[in-house]
Amino acid sequence: MSAAKKSVRDRLAGGPKAGLGCANEIVAEAVRSPKLIKDLVDALRDERTVVTIRAANALDKIQRGQPEEVARFGRQLVRTASECQDLRTRWNLVEVVGRLPLRGRDRALAIELMFEALGSPSGFLRTFAMTGLVEYARHDSALKQRVRDVVAKALEDSSPAMRARARKLWPQVADQAVAR
Repeated sequence: MSAAKKSVRDRLAGGPKAGLGCANEIVAEAVRSPKLIKDLVDALRDERTVVTIRAANALDKIQRGQPEEVARFGRQLVRTASECQDLRTRWNLVEVVGRLPLRGRDRALAIELMFEALGSPSGFLRTFAMTGLVEYARHDSALKQRVRDVVAKALEDSSPAMRARARKLWPQVADQAVAR
């Protein structure tokens, strides 16, 4: 069966389990044909972990170039990220969700997801969650104050990635400093 006839899920499952397989090829195809983005979003529900990891990675890459195409699936992505158990898949989904232009209940769920992820033992996941929170706090002064405290605490985190990201994010939240 040719690659064009195989489903996105089956294509993502192919090849060695380590690495991204054909995910980058699917990214290039989805940029030309955005209808494939729905297939990638659906692939996040696959029972094969390798498929969900690769689908989440592909969505992250597509979002960087075509954020509006991925944003159409915002509600579904937030819910999938909230239910996701695989750490590697969750890393990418938290990054994607952190950049979505959400409103209302979906935004609240995304923020809740980010705060929950801050408790992860994974420094990468905590770093991606903190970055997403800073993004959501840009135009929300109440959230900005809460996120400021998160970033301040992260400056002393045990993860080098978390500390480095906190130093970069600090200027975006420091203007809300409150005398203590």
